[in-house]
Amino acid sequence: MRRTVFIGILLVLLFVIVFAPAGLLRTLLAPVEGVSLLDPSGTVWQGAGELYLAEHAAGQIQWRFRPAALVRGYLEYQLTLTGPDQALDGNVGVSPGSIRLDLEGMLSSRFLNQWLAPYDIGMSGDVTMREVDLLLLRNSDEASAPGQNLPALAPGEASGTLTWAGGPVSYRLSGQEYRGSLPPLIATLGEGLEVYIYPEQGQTPLLVAQMLENGFVKIGVTRLLTKLLNNPWPGSDIDHEVVLEVEEQIF
Repeated sequence: MRRTVFIGILLVLLFVIVFAPAGLLRTLLAPVEGVSLLDPSGTVWQGAGELYLAEHAAGQIQWRFRPAALVRGYLEYQLTLTGPDQALDGNVGVSPGSIRLDLEGMLSSRFLNQWLAPYDIGMSGDVTMREVDLLLLRNSDEASAPGQNLPALAPGEASGTLTWAGGPVSYRLSGQEYRGSLPPLIATLGEGLEVYIYPEQGQTPLLVAQMLENGFVKIGVTRLLTKLLNNPWPGSDIDHEVVLEVEEQIF
């Protein structure tokens, strides 16, 4: 009798695990600021829903659990994000000490301009991601920031490229609007989550970005970029020198 009851309990637990509803993912994502999953369907192992990032519709996301990654110490999902202005495929893996993302696909300017609008920046043309691999490490020396449920993250590794087709760009600085046109650009990702953006047919950087230990991203603008945007930086700096730096917190 006891054996039968024990087997019955195991079967119930197995059923609950295998058919755990996708809605549980909303609870798991609750501590992640700016990320929401609406109308989830399926199970936590395979399903779909509408993804929102910073209150903007990011498209329909589909997920499939990848059990083979457990041998590498990762809880990993295969992801597909689709919509009228985006198409991304990749994997996200979470371990006790890190988060890894690898992505490929396309993002249109209409999709990206949702997040650029608060900074008074607008662009046209599509961005293509190729073999983009990001590794974020848990910073064990620091606690989470006050009010946050997630551990502090530190720069890890990055690789891959992003290309932009080029076209008109607009931005506002000190209350004045500027417009210009940029050639096709290529961004290369490097160790420490560094990003260098160059003209596709040139070797002089236009932007240099780096993730800092404190969760901020530092972006440096070179004199060449200000020239291409019809607002040349005053002085005698050479084209590759950084003439303006800004920082933005992302974690």
